[in-house]
Amino acid sequence: MKSFLIPGLLVLSGLSLSTDVAANNVPQSAEEARVEHAQEWINFLASDELKGRKTGTPEMKMVHAWLEQRFTAIGLQPLPDAESYRQEFSFEVKGESIDGVNYIGYLDCQCDNDKYIMIGAHYDHVGQNPALEGDITFNGADDDASGVVASLVIAELLSQEKSLPFNIIIAAWDAEEMGLLGSKHFAQNPLVPLEQIETGIMFELVGTPVEEHPKSAWMTGNQYSNLLELLQDDFAKAGWSLDADPFAQMGLFMRSDNAPFALMNLDRQKAEQVFKHGQQVDITGIPMHAISVWRGQDHYHQVHDEAEIIDVPNLVALSEVIAEAIANLPTDTKVVWKENPHFKFSRP
Repeated sequence: MKSFLIPGLLVLSGLSLSTDVAANNVPQSAEEARVEHAQEWINFLASDELKGRKTGTPEMKMVHAWLEQRFTAIGLQPLPDAESYRQEFSFEVKGESIDGVNYIGYLDCQCDNDKYIMIGAHYDHVGQNPALEGDITFNGADDDASGVVASLVIAELLSQEKSLPFNIIIAAWDAEEMGLLGSKHFAQNPLVPLEQIETGIMFELVGTPVEEHPKSAWMTGNQYSNLLELLQDDFAKAGWSLDADPFAQMGLFMRSDNAPFALMNLDRQKAEQVFKHGQQVDITGIPMHAISVWRGQDHYHQVHDEAEIIDVPNLVALSEVIAEAIANLPTDTKVVWKENPHFKFSRP
């Protein structure tokens, strides 16, 4: 893996966008610029120098500085009751105290709506394994650098709109790999009233499409709310499909950063009631789901989850579709829970 250096911080690529354009004397389209920037961001987040982005390691300070730069450049603001983008938390693993940091900003909709849509992904990964021979670094390009990049591309696109139907929260979660701890911390210590969050989309492994499913993404827990249907028309207009969860048996709706918001009081006892005994349980939650393009490829939590496997143009195209779909939502859109045999939902 290459290093990508600029003065004072390990980021981006060797040549700037303006240098490349000037050298070739060829105007660059907005689409080409987005792809180039997204590639640079993937390269940084999945670089060996970050040693697998494990929560609490010294290398994460470089990621924090990078996220601060990106949020500022996009024009994100700290949430109204926050002093900065950082939401710090700590936890213990085997008696060791570990510090985590969520990065959270928002775009004011410039509209008559106090509701939010949350967009996010986790920026941590699983680190290194010195016991391995050869490559010991789990770079996490798809899991979940791709999701972070998708969130940032969407934020950039929506920041260019004069007004939006909802305020937009952009979240980069820490410590997902240790049990969704960053998103859990926000859900338990919200920086905006939870009742003002209409819905949310988390991204997991959105960088590696397969030939059998071109221009296709899917949503976890799609049977539980109407969010899938609200987005499908805009996907179709762009030549994409947004499909039902093809891995429903894996319980992915409960395994990503949407879960602390969607299933706020789901504990082990209630999960056993639902999935062992077929009972319906009362759940408080915000309709929130994860979107992915992964179709079972073998790079998940493997050392070959490297920047080279990411289809960056496809990642950017997906981000553009989702940004357009969000921008097109009516201000009075209601994302509602559906009746289902597992959960009797109520909002916070």
